[in-house]
Amino acid sequence: MEDTDRRVEEQRARIKAEYRELLKNSVAFEKRIRNRWREKNRLKNARISELEARVKELERELEVLKRDPTRQ
Repeated sequence: MEDTDRRVEEQRARIKAEYRELLKNSVAFEKRIRNRWREKNRLKNARISELEARVKELERELEVLKRDPTRQ
């Protein structure tokens, strides 16, 4: 009976170790995905800011041209 108990405990320990490793890998995978998403989002927001600044610049140029059409 002791042999059976020992084998059960060994198998339980292996399963727990495998579960911990799987959980660790899963957490690392999710972290990589979140980091990738954050980086893409940061780049997208930077591009939006650049485009908004360009739109403001063009709007100012348009206002100047409306006021003084000879400046073309």
